[in-house]
Amino acid sequence: MHAVAGSTKDESKGGRKVTIFAADPGIDGALFQIDRYGYQGLVMPTSGGKKREINLNAVRDWMRQFPIHAADNPHMIIEYVGPMPKQGVCSMFSFGCGWGMLRGLCTGMHIPYTLVRPQAWQKVMLAGHGKGSEFQVASALFPNQNWLASPRCRKAHSGLIDAALIAEYGRRMLNGERHVESK
Repeated sequence: MHAVAGSTKDESKGGRKVTIFAADPGIDGALFQIDRYGYQGLVMPTSGGKKREINLNAVRDWMRQFPIHAADNPHMIIEYVGPMPKQGVCSMFSFGCGWGMLRGLCTGMHIPYTLVRPQAWQKVMLAGHGKGSEFQVASALFPNQNWLASPRCRKAHSGLIDAALIAEYGRRMLNGERHVESK
């Protein structure tokens, strides 16, 4: 698992005390967390070799390191993705299993969750930016975040970038900021 932390002042972002988790729920997705102490991203932990699946125990252990008491208003934002053209049945089934496991984990940990369509968070988070600007927007919001999946990587991890933008979208949504819509 490769997690990188940064710090942010929640006061500068306004709103109530809240711990936000976000998930780009695919096998090649990621998790991101924002709270009053800072932020942290994690490439989706997997297990299983050739037939990889989300390692739910590792996800749970990662989430438990953050304040998730009722006073911290924990909330998970999970990307609500449908089938893609030319995506195989097995691939979609595997994706759906991971998506469902994350929802079940939240329920078991008593963390409310919201499903958000990619079009909704992208409309808000990428407003005024050109197509393919996810990296630039995420880097401006989270300047201390390392976007690489591992130290050997040379290219930013798109799942980690998306999870960060989904988390910021969720923070804005839960703080009642304008121009935010969910599923």
